[in-house]
Amino acid sequence: MNELLDDATRECRECGLPMTPVAEERGRVTLECANRHRASLPVPSDAVSRERVRSWIARRGAQLHIQHERWEAEEEERRAMEGKEPRLIRARDRHRQTGQTAGMIREEAVNADGLWVGVVRTEPGRFSSWHHHGAHRSVIYVISGQVQVECGPGGKTMLQARPGDCVYLPPGEIHREGNGGLEESEIVVIRSGEGELVVNVAGPAA
Repeated sequence: MNELLDDATRECRECGLPMTPVAEERGRVTLECANRHRASLPVPSDAVSRERVRSWIARRGAQLHIQHERWEAEEEERRAMEGKEPRLIRARDRHRQTGQTAGMIREEAVNADGLWVGVVRTEPGRFSSWHHHGAHRSVIYVISGQVQVECGPGGKTMLQARPGDCVYLPPGEIHREGNGGLEESEIVVIRSGEGELVVNVAGPAA
């Protein structure tokens, strides 16, 4: 068990798994198994065995290179998602894995460091359910269609917004959004704050 097998591997004494060459230095080759147990042996004296050892090491290096590239890509994606790197968010990159309210569709574009940005669409003649956005401040910018926001005590305050208009909603403001027009409405929503993004409730505040 002190020598390499013909394929330049050997069995691990601790767990029995195959050990493959991972490094060569100062006339010795380091072998490692899947459980990270290691062993050190002299580099084989014959050329064929040495070539097999170095082939294993080269293969290991290529695998590590691919792994490091994947880690770097994952780290870049993580930093981008945390808002630490500039990035372009295309329409196809938006997703619906965010808090939803009946009567509308929310698509998230950015969610990082207390900032949420997304696009919300409402079909003609539809109203959303009552809800609020916790400790978040919200700004609505109307892209297209008619948007009616009902809020305030008893939901009696009505804000009518058209394309190009903005609506500001303070934290905890219970409201619902409707579309009384003949085409789908589309708005961009920006929220700033912490905690739950969407809290659906039974009705307006008294």
